[in-house]
Amino acid sequence: MDLTGFYGLVSSLGFIGIFVFTFAVSLVPFASPSNALEAMLIAISFPEMDRLAIGLAVAIGATSAKTVHFVASYGLGRIVDRKRRVKRNIGKYGRLAMYIMNIVAAATPIPDEWVVIPMGLSGANVVWFAITYFIGKLVITVPSAFIGYAIAPFAAEAFGRNTWIFSATVGIVVTAIFILVDVEKATLKMLRKLGIIHEEQLKQRENKS
Repeated sequence: MDLTGFYGLVSSLGFIGIFVFTFAVSLVPFASPSNALEAMLIAISFPEMDRLAIGLAVAIGATSAKTVHFVASYGLGRIVDRKRRVKRNIGKYGRLAMYIMNIVAAATPIPDEWVVIPMGLSGANVVWFAITYFIGKLVITVPSAFIGYAIAPFAAEAFGRNTWIFSATVGIVVTAIFILVDVEKATLKMLRKLGIIHEEQLKQRENKS
């Protein structure tokens, strides 16, 4: 996370800066930072800002960026369908499962591209995608902002005005955890438990790799 750009945007533009920064970093597929961590660090660094508004700004920025990914995948899926002259047909329960998984992916640290891109390719409804993704993000960003606000006094007491040192330390620790954990394997395991993919598909994937 670019702390210089982060502090500059938030300091000068407020909640619009939070939206712009979140949108920009969330556009990077498979590499964007945790939005929960982002909301927490903003609340720590700017305790005078409204916590609910911080969570909303982060959630809206992330949802807007992932909707771009969804629309791009949707367009690609339509092109493939036209070339194959086959229209994808997913039942209502299949779509319901995708929307539920979209909420789960948005509200957890797993890379949500594993859900967003297949949803776009399958031709899911963009409005329902955005709504369910936004709900999932709100579930995690708003509480994270309140947690950050609660931590802010301790960070200020320990680091004074240089609370960015604490923010950077937290960011480095969380990033290290993501590097050490096999996120893809954990994601596939969760998808299997939720019934989105099956054991045969996992075996086929392992054989290909």
